[in-house]
This record gives sequence, structure tokens and C-alpha cells, in this order.
Amino acid sequence: MTSRLPSIGRLAALLVFAAALAGLLPAQAANCETVSSCMLQLRFGETHGLRELAAQQLGELGDPAAIPVLAAALAVDDGEFVRANSAQALGRIGTIPSIDPLTKALANDKRDLVRETAARALGNIQARDAVTPLSVALQKDPAWPVRAAAATALGQLHPTTIAAAALSTQLLNDGRREVRIQAAEAIGSLKAKETVNALAKALHDDPSPQVRTTVAMTLAVVDGDEADKALLTALREERDRDVRRTVVDTMGKRKRTTVSDGLAHTLQMDPAIEVRTAAAMALGRIGGAVARDALTYFAANSLFPQVRRAAQDALAELPAVAEAKSATPSAN
Repeated sequence: MTSRLPSIGRLAALLVFAAALAGLLPAQAANCETVSSCMLQLRFGETHGLRELAAQQLGELGDPAAIPVLAAALAVDDGEFVRANSAQALGRIGTIPSIDPLTKALANDKRDLVRETAARALGNIQARDAVTPLSVALQKDPAWPVRAAAATALGQLHPTTIAAAALSTQLLNDGRREVRIQAAEAIGSLKAKETVNALAKALHDDPSPQVRTTVAMTLAVVDGDEADKALLTALREERDRDVRRTVVDTMGKRKRTTVSDGLAHTLQMDPAIEVRTAAAMALGRIGGAVARDALTYFAANSLFPQVRRAAQDALAELPAVAEAKSATPSAN
């Protein structure tokens, strides 16, 4: 999900420039070029457009000297886009003094766009002090774009128990698919092992195939047997072809031989040819005795030419048995 601010800023600049060309504004007022001139324009600009443009330019200039003026605009300017551009600028400057005005805006601003932008700015700063405010916004803000932005921001921060718990809660409970997707992606960024139970439940129960697909991709970076069990259950029970395909791809990325039997069964029985060919490629990445036996058989004997070709290609790339990862040490 991308911020709307760049287009807003460009629109403001175009409107101001057009007004200058039309003689409605002095040409020199249409833009500011230095930190000092932009600070003055943000403080005293006579239109919202002028102040929006000044805030945007201060973010691009990136001088921390502008933080007090930007913070003041974020707190008190009556223009929604002025405040939003000021929040974005504080995030671009990205120093510790930016954190407090952004957390206040996230908690208190009346406009969804400003709170959303403040959340994204805190993520850009990677402000550890913002974990709690972002977690509160994720769970309690009434606007789903703000909750989604808070989830994304939490994924950019150093992993904490608070962030993992908030993301897990919203993954399972948020009423908006978009927020659940962002929560799953953020969990993947944090690589928090304590979230595996929430991921497993979401993979099994979420009504949205898009969410289940995102969760399956997230499990690629979560270690442990519980992740394998969740993926194997999905492989058996998932009805959506694209989700099954993603589950198979994730198994291949994880390279754990504990799922090889499940992949071999998928290679044999899945009703979708593209899932079966993906299973062949996953087995080729994992390696091991089960993979070699299954691929050897299907490379020669599959009734479907696509499956035969995929098995042949995977067999050619098959790693040595010793290279595959296993959940338990191999017996000597």
C-alpha cells in the first residue's frame, strides 16, 4: 500500500504554480528553495497550497533545523494536507526529535490521512519508542488505512513482544482484509517465532485467499516444526489452487525434508497441474531420498507431460541428500 502524499504534493505544487502563472500569486511565492525560506513559507504562507508545498520541500531538503517548524505545523495547521505533508517531512528527516510530534499526531489528529502518514513516518524513522503507540493504533484506530499503516510500520521496527502480540491479534481479528495482509507481512519482517500459532490459525481459518496466501509466504521465514505442520495441513485441506501453490513454494524455500512426503503426495494427486509442477520443483530444492525417488518416478512415468518435464528439470537440479535440512539429526 503506497502513500497518497507524493501525488498530493505534486498536485499542490501544480495548483500553486498555475495560480502564479495566472497572476493570482506572485511568481516568487510559488515555490521555496532554501530551508530558511521554506520554514518561513510554512509558517506564514497565505494559502494551504503554499504551506503544503513548503512542508514537502522541507522534507526533500532533509535539514533537522526544520523539525520545530514542521512539528508546529503538524500540531496546529488547519490544513489537512499541510499536516500530512509535515508528518511525511518529519519521517524523511528521520531524527529522534521527530518522534514525539508524530506519535501525538498518530494518537490525536482528527483526520485519517494525517494519522496514516504519521504511522508511516514512524516506520521510516524505525523509532523503537513508537512500538507502543503504533500497537495501540493498530488495534484501536477506527480507520483501516491507519491500522494497515501501523502494521507496516511495526514490521520496520526492531522485533519486540509487544509488536508481535499486536500484529498477531489483528491478523486474527481485524475486520479488514487489507489490515490482515499487512499484519502478516509485518510478522514476516519481524521473523518472530512466537507468532507461529497465529499464522497457523490464519492459514487455516481466514476467509480471504489473499490473506492465506500472504500467511503462507510469511511462514517461509518462520523456523520450527509448527510451521511445517501448518503448511502440511494447508496442503491437505486448502481448496484454493493459488494458495496451495504458494504453500508448495514456501515448502521449497524452507528446504525441510519433514514435508517431503506431503509434497510427493501433492505431486501425485493434486487436481491442479500447476500445483503438481510446483511440488516437483519444491522437491528438487529440498533434496533427500524421498524427493529423489518421487522425481525419478514422475520424470519417467507421469501421465501429464508438464509434470514429467517439471520432474525431469527438478531431478537435474536435485542437491545431494546431505544438503537438505531436516528437523531431526540423521541417524549414523
